[in-house]
Amino acid sequence: MKNTLRVGILTIMRIFLLFIGVGLSSVYANSVLAQNKIQIDVKDISVQEFFEEIQSKSNYVFFYKDDVLNTNKKISLKLKNAKMATVLNRAFLNTDLSYKIIGKQVVVKKTPDESSIDSLEENEMALQQTVSGKISDSNGEPLPGVNVLVKGTTTGTQADFDGNYSINASDGAVLVFSYLGMLSQEIAVGNQTTINVILKEDVASLEEVVVVAYGTTTKESITGSVGVVKSETFEQAPVSTFEQALRGSTAGLQATAVDGAPGGNTQVRIRGIGSINASSEPLYVIDGIPIQAGSIGTIDNDGNSTNVMAAINPNDIESISVLKDAASTAIYGSRGANGVILITTKSGKSGKPKITFKALTGFNSQAYNNILKPLNAAQYTELYLEGYINRGDTPAEAQARFDATFQQLIDPTTGEPTDTNWLDAITRTGITQSYDLSASGGTDKLKYFFSGAYFDQENYIIGSGFKRLSARSNVEFKATDYLTVSNNISVSNLTSNTFFDGGSFNNPFKNSLELSPLIPIYDEQGRFNGDHANYFPLGGANPVGSLSGDDLWENKQIRVIDNFAISINPIKDLTFRSQWNFDLLSLNESRYQNPRYGGGRNAGGSAYEAQTAIRTWVGTQTLDYNITFGSAHNLSLLAGYEAQKTTSERFSASGTQFPNESLRTLNSASAEFAISGSKSEYTFASVFSRANYNYDNKYFLSASIRRDGSSRFAPDNRWGTFYSVGGSWVASNESFLNDISFLDLLKVRSSWGVIGNAGIGNNAYQGFYNYGQDYDGSPGGFPAQIESEQLGWETQENFNIGLDFSIFSKVSGTVEYFKRTSSDLILNVPISRTTGFTNLTQNFGDMTNSGLELSLNVDVINNEDFSWNVGFNTTFLKNEITKLESDFNSGAYRREVGQDFQSFYLFNWAGVNPDNGDPQWYTDATKTTITNDLSEAERFFDGKTATPDFFGGFNTLLTYKGISLSANFIYSYGNHIFDARARGSLADGRLTPRSTATFIYDNRWVPGKTDALAPKFIWGGSPGSGESNNSRWLYDGSYLRLRDLTVAYDFPEEITSKLNLSSIRIFARGTNILTFVKEDILYIDPEQAINGSYTGQTPALKTIALGLDIQL
Repeated sequence: MKNTLRVGILTIMRIFLLFIGVGLSSVYANSVLAQNKIQIDVKDISVQEFFEEIQSKSNYVFFYKDDVLNTNKKISLKLKNAKMATVLNRAFLNTDLSYKIIGKQVVVKKTPDESSIDSLEENEMALQQTVSGKISDSNGEPLPGVNVLVKGTTTGTQADFDGNYSINASDGAVLVFSYLGMLSQEIAVGNQTTINVILKEDVASLEEVVVVAYGTTTKESITGSVGVVKSETFEQAPVSTFEQALRGSTAGLQATAVDGAPGGNTQVRIRGIGSINASSEPLYVIDGIPIQAGSIGTIDNDGNSTNVMAAINPNDIESISVLKDAASTAIYGSRGANGVILITTKSGKSGKPKITFKALTGFNSQAYNNILKPLNAAQYTELYLEGYINRGDTPAEAQARFDATFQQLIDPTTGEPTDTNWLDAITRTGITQSYDLSASGGTDKLKYFFSGAYFDQENYIIGSGFKRLSARSNVEFKATDYLTVSNNISVSNLTSNTFFDGGSFNNPFKNSLELSPLIPIYDEQGRFNGDHANYFPLGGANPVGSLSGDDLWENKQIRVIDNFAISINPIKDLTFRSQWNFDLLSLNESRYQNPRYGGGRNAGGSAYEAQTAIRTWVGTQTLDYNITFGSAHNLSLLAGYEAQKTTSERFSASGTQFPNESLRTLNSASAEFAISGSKSEYTFASVFSRANYNYDNKYFLSASIRRDGSSRFAPDNRWGTFYSVGGSWVASNESFLNDISFLDLLKVRSSWGVIGNAGIGNNAYQGFYNYGQDYDGSPGGFPAQIESEQLGWETQENFNIGLDFSIFSKVSGTVEYFKRTSSDLILNVPISRTTGFTNLTQNFGDMTNSGLELSLNVDVINNEDFSWNVGFNTTFLKNEITKLESDFNSGAYRREVGQDFQSFYLFNWAGVNPDNGDPQWYTDATKTTITNDLSEAERFFDGKTATPDFFGGFNTLLTYKGISLSANFIYSYGNHIFDARARGSLADGRLTPRSTATFIYDNRWVPGKTDALAPKFIWGGSPGSGESNNSRWLYDGSYLRLRDLTVAYDFPEEITSKLNLSSIRIFARGTNILTFVKEDILYIDPEQAINGSYTGQTPALKTIALGLDIQL
């Protein structure tokens, strides 16, 4: 697979350029068709000026009598690529003008005045007849609430829930059908008594709406940096959490599953790492309210194996907005420094109820096939003997050691020589099942969305998996013209089973490599074998038995999120909104290890139970005022107050010495009881304001400010002020660019602001005593944390400048430069040991993240039967520490001014001596001298970091009639991965007599081998083999992965109508289908934690699934 990544990327770039070329050529080929559309942008002009404006920009000619111009009507209109009928309908709205288009001629006339109408009504009263019918949209769905008006009169009605209407009208009358978001339609009655109407969507009037902080806006008016991910990305994705579907979806966002097991935690970073010790996770906001994210477990492998965001059903998500710069996030104040992820759930829409059923079944396996494989019996035996011979034994002495050690060389279940493949024994083909039923609909008064779903995903490691049962109800009721009430509530119940990771003796991946293949899975009694504890290390570990039910590690979570809001419009353009959210989280953790083998063997069995409850309420009160004045001035003002309180309670207990393997609850334990409990609270109180102004839809300005108070900081530093300013210029709306026919959008925007970071835990500034250290039967305590009275906010200056463009109505893109400067970073600064402590938490550190983001989208082909779209995004990122009290080492990394925060600081591997098989290192950064004595070498930087040079994603979508094919790729280049557990499993015999991987067997030095990657195998290890901070275990993590591939078919209407269904869609979908890496010998799945450290978690899943979507 050598150089496959480079070849893959070059091929993709060439294909992508071809896409653009084809797209541009298709644009020129269709330029004649584009001339039939009209582009107009006028403010407060007369009817005559309007006619002249249209005639100057098209081939249309107006014919009218002089009385048509006798009106005070002023026309303001902005439309792009609109049909002539659309332009006239919008221009003549609420006037007495009507028109008729004959070829390129437009005849305009006045309708009769009211006195004439009254007379006409009286004369025709006797001639009226009842006209009825049904109103639907272009998809055949009924439209309730459509206004039906006899033109020129006040006589009217509305369509009922099924779209039916009935009205009295004369044969000379004209009926006007109008509905929000639809093109109005006029139909002469004549002698008709039944008139069925199909209303078409008014596409030209619908600007793309983007969800932003505390509201919505149009894409054109945004001054900040916002990425939008639509529902199609999440729907029917065979993943346990929507965060996994975010990978590669928008520029600037990194998302990686720390633990690839179902339900595992996902790390998300927006434009790099914003802090050293405080949180770098973005703020999550669902339907306008901040919520708890990440892991809350007490025994979840350092936050890797549980994720409270897995409670959200991805099928319920309408869209996600990713806020990246100050103009977008500063209004969230102290919680916006690391970006914001705004989740909007689905809501009902006016129309006939839609009932949708979605089903999916798939098969799960390992996404990356080049992971470490265990030795077989022959290989292990060879290495066992070789290891002792290399240590000085004779072959006979080595064989004697072997014979004296292994006692189960015959597998009792087969009667054959024992040859256990522990990795094969703990893996399987997992099953994914997903079922989702939803109903939505409504009227102009009431809108609703209900859903219920079940998701079950087995890990490909036996005994582990994830289940979710969820339900959602989103209801909005317009009680009056000025009062709207809404309530969104979701309930979920999660169950997940996991296992140990890292260097634990109970990590099944570690066991699969280090357990000898000469140990059988079962003993002579048919039980899972534990007898090898008498002759082999690892505590008699048996991962097959542990994962098959002899041990237990189970997490159960219940989450309820309720969002209640009231909106009042007391006067025109003023909205008061009161929103209250309650987020209730409960997590129960249970772990049991049996008394016969493994982790519980020496304790007679052990058990642990924990319960965590987190309760959060958030109240947000806002006033929103929008006003238009003058001819082109638009102003939007927002003011608000927000309060939040979060209470966390934790209780845990453990015990040992169980009577037998059937009794597992704590009340059966007889020794070493331990009980722990804690309760903590934190609060936020905030006032905030935002102003948005635009002039003539060309020049946009925005400003926001927020004053935050948090109980997490010392009293004198409890309050902080955060703010931003932004501006944009839509140059394409300027008159001097009107003649550039191919230019659809050209927009320049920039922002700057100061944001905060309060993700430091609840009690970092306080001094603490720990109690429970009893003495002679009396309670005792000791100082545990020194007070830091000056601890304050981390702050961040955020600058952004971007260019948005669209040409030929086919090619669109964005180019952005950003710079984040984080200041007053919270560090554990060393202090005098005479205080009784070694460090104090203080604000002392600065760091920058800067980079360039590129996004491009091309509609290569777009016609009625066939379409082809391609998209691409990439982010170039540079991180640098700019200030520290003092440089310090942190495991395999060093935090030093001038370096990337994730720079590796290691003893640098110089390979294997081809003459004798000794390990070698460079003595210093000059790399001029080599030694086989690690004590003569020093750690140094070698320009390698976990931060990628660039990362992103690209996609393509092809549709032909009812068939569609979509593919989404993700990639990362220039980042490195460090195997933090290699010195155990791959340590050249250091841990006698543990087994190892075929990677070591195949690449070890033996006499005559000059290209060895590993030193000679020797029990006890070669000198330096136990050093973990060694670049021998550092690999280039660059990769390209086919994240998602979907082939779907939508059945035609002639089939669905016969089945009384609105739509049927079948599809095949795969995730993580193909993976290409730059470094051929990489034996770790390339998607790892943001910091590049691998500690033995589950590699990513590959899922192949079949699905069905049915809409009634």
